[in-house]
Amino acid sequence: MPTDLSKLRSRARTRADAVGNNFFSDGEIDRYINVGLGELHDILVLKFEDYYVTSVEFNLVSGQSKYSFDSLGVRNFYKCLGLDIIEAGETIRAKRFSFQERSRYSATAITGRGGYADYQYQVRGDGIEIIPEPTTTSTVKLWYIPAFQDLEEDDDEISSFVMSNWEEYAVVTAVYKMKEKEELSTTVIERELKAIGERIDAAAANRDAGESTGITDELEGTRPGWLRGFA
Repeated sequence: MPTDLSKLRSRARTRADAVGNNFFSDGEIDRYINVGLGELHDILVLKFEDYYVTSVEFNLVSGQSKYSFDSLGVRNFYKCLGLDIIEAGETIRAKRFSFQERSRYSATAITGRGGYADYQYQVRGDGIEIIPEPTTTSTVKLWYIPAFQDLEEDDDEISSFVMSNWEEYAVVTAVYKMKEKEELSTTVIERELKAIGERIDAAAANRDAGESTGITDELEGTRPGWLRGFA
């Protein structure tokens, strides 16, 4: 069962021998816990095991290349996982273009075989840029990793897939910061935090232990199925 903020706070107070200690407010301990949970979020994201995945769909606007995350209703964007173009029942994986390729197309859309527009994308600043400049209203599906969201209410729970022993990272982070504020030795806590982080880093990899990943065809899914034989 997922652990909520009040339980994490209670565990942190107990570990730091600060039960009933008004030197630390609940809000302060909550901030420390969220720092630890944010670091845990980064550890899991950087394992590239798709712990956090969500998506949003929107339609291209003819003549508009840039789409801010805010205009798409995305206010917690962290990292892009990919972008699909959905047209006439076909889902085509758009390829990313580099900054150096930003002017490779003119304003006139270049179409591939079959008449579909060969769009590419780049995450830039606070949004997504599409090239060439769209001339269609195709549906786009943006797959992304959301940013960490602080726990604020006592009954706010951590993600259900976070192993119960992993959440200890946030508790120990809070204890470390509490000891630091009291100007007490943090040597033992630092070692424990490092050991927990290393254990999580190792255990979080290879989430699908039953199937290994294979070599990916860079062009797979970037054009309709009946055209994949063409270079």
